[in-house]
Amino acid sequence: MKWNIQKRLLVLVLAAGILSFLTLSGLSFYGMSIVRNELKSLGNDLGAAGASLTQSLIESQIKRTLVEVAKARSEFIRHETDLISDDVKIMSRMMSRIAMNPNNYKPIKLLDPRFDKVKHFQPYIIYSPDTYANGMSPEKLSADLRREIEINANINTTLYSISKTFEGFNSSFYVGSSKGYFICISLYPETNGALEFDNNELYGYDCRERPWYKTAINATKPVFSDLYTNFDDDGYQIISCSMPYYDANGVAGVVGLDVANSDIYSAITETSIGEHGFSFVINDKGKVIFSSRKDGDLSTQQTDSDLRNSVEGTLATAAKKMVAGEHGILPVIVDGEQYLLAFAPVENTGWSFGTLALHNDIVAAAEDGKSYFLKQIDGFNSRLQKEFFLFTFISALIFIGLLYVLFPASNNLAHRFVKPINELSDGVREITNGNFDKKLEIQTGDEIQHLAICFNAMTDELKTQMANLTKATAEKERIATELNVAKDIQNGMLPKDFPNRDDVELLATMTPAKEVGGDFYDFYFIDETHLAITVADVSGKGISAALFMVIAKTILNNFAVSTLNRDGLAEVVAATNDKLCANNDAMMFVTVFIGVLDLETGEFIYVNGGHNPPVIYHAEENRCDFLDVKKNFVLGPMDGIPFVEQRVTFKPGDLIFMYTDGVTEALNVKDEEYLPDRLIAFMNKTDCRVDLHELLKNVRADVAAHVGEAEQSDDITMFALRFKGKAN
Repeated sequence: MKWNIQKRLLVLVLAAGILSFLTLSGLSFYGMSIVRNELKSLGNDLGAAGASLTQSLIESQIKRTLVEVAKARSEFIRHETDLISDDVKIMSRMMSRIAMNPNNYKPIKLLDPRFDKVKHFQPYIIYSPDTYANGMSPEKLSADLRREIEINANINTTLYSISKTFEGFNSSFYVGSSKGYFICISLYPETNGALEFDNNELYGYDCRERPWYKTAINATKPVFSDLYTNFDDDGYQIISCSMPYYDANGVAGVVGLDVANSDIYSAITETSIGEHGFSFVINDKGKVIFSSRKDGDLSTQQTDSDLRNSVEGTLATAAKKMVAGEHGILPVIVDGEQYLLAFAPVENTGWSFGTLALHNDIVAAAEDGKSYFLKQIDGFNSRLQKEFFLFTFISALIFIGLLYVLFPASNNLAHRFVKPINELSDGVREITNGNFDKKLEIQTGDEIQHLAICFNAMTDELKTQMANLTKATAEKERIATELNVAKDIQNGMLPKDFPNRDDVELLATMTPAKEVGGDFYDFYFIDETHLAITVADVSGKGISAALFMVIAKTILNNFAVSTLNRDGLAEVVAATNDKLCANNDAMMFVTVFIGVLDLETGEFIYVNGGHNPPVIYHAEENRCDFLDVKKNFVLGPMDGIPFVEQRVTFKPGDLIFMYTDGVTEALNVKDEEYLPDRLIAFMNKTDCRVDLHELLKNVRADVAAHVGEAEQSDDITMFALRFKGKAN
């Protein structure tokens, strides 16, 4: 049977298409099988190794956390005890001034709790027992002693001022004279709206016999006493801070204040890590003076025990190191349970702070991390299996669809093959009829095309001009379309959803000089409390700068998220630079400013890679200046370059304003730049406490006022961040 050309082409195209699809499908199926098996094997190996590594990292992280908590809390206690010591120094200086200059003060009557109702913040006086033992009631004191008491009562103003700062705590603030009288303001609980005193307090209390008096009478600075029970033995355990005061003859008595340890312990109980963790403080005698534990070892119930003599060897060893002022982390046994103890000295008191985490809690956390990792690996294998079956199913559907589409497509192709012959015949017929404007579009590459060329020779020049004009127009439209798409893609890569948080506020804008630009900004959370921010400027403008921007932004983000906590911010920037240098034949570069803000402490770690120095606004001083930045090299041209990491601590209300050189180098019609001096001058005269939208709008308006009618010369990017601090 003889077939015409169209049928022969139909069979040929069908056979070639089906055979090619089957061949490629077979190879793809075989390759997918190999990849699936290799990925499954690799996933299992990585799962086992990763699970062990995860467990180890969690244990290591908990240990580091314990050490850091111990250091931070010991520093907090040092700070608090410094404040108490400062209050006592103020009391001593004021009392000494009164005692040495009695003629400068007027007599003041004090409340006597034997007869008067005394409330919080009201000063009162108690007389020592020897006043009664000598047969002399307080009412029969000598005129000189009575005047001395009434003059010294002027200390009540100082006692009142200091006691107001301790409102809500079980505390008292007092002066104990070497002559036996005791002036005091007490914040201990009231009964029926007044302080309650028993006979022992009113007639048997001698301040000179109290621990705080004996501890401080020969001291030259504030000293802290051991724990003791207050004079009415009502269950409060007290620690005092006291020091002498002086009159013209020398030491005249002791001033001091005391706080119940139940109040101070609340400041350290929140330090506990894990369900069974707790914290404690020991003094230089190895005795526990504060503890978040109610009973058992290391509770305040063992105040008479020197931990250095503990029968538990691990606890004794740790106590010796703590008393010696060392810091570190050790395993200890407490009440038969294994704990991990991190400790650090409280420098100004000779105390040491310790925090413990139960070993079983640490192991449980590590096991949870390991289980989670293995679960993710199992999920990956399951998804891989589903994807393989889905690929097989889709391939079958494609084959059926190919048969459905290929037949009419092949028939159409065969028809198109013979169509030029028919067109040539029709054209020759029209020329024969006198139509010399006839043009044939035949591109077969054979003798038929040659005949068509000869047929179109008379109008080739006109046809060429028209074709060139059409091509140029189409090219412009294509380039415009691609630039619009590139602009949309670039805008889409810049984050727009700025978080609405109580501890931080941030906002950024980017205006390219062309359809697309090389500036970019970025922000993302490294973890729950660390926010990374970036502003960068790629050399040049247009498509090439935009492409390099995408690469730089992606690499910097990936390294920051994956390696910051391990290697630090400087190493993140160095690794990004090395990555950008690879295959950078065009020698493009990017200036970068990147920082990480700790939202709890306000510490801001940053690295500047050849970028403009940001402006920092100090809220307390209502002043702006440029942030101190090291002159690190730009990223991209040269690998192996070290970068310097810097730190600054933000206070609530502080603001950092970052920008690219499109701001400071903005040109007006006279080719004059905006310059950093104008920027810092404007920032200092504008209100930096306004909403960030308003602030960026104001800066942009000032730049626009400078530029005037001139065309934008470079990309303009601005990024502002205000640190609000942790909510109380």
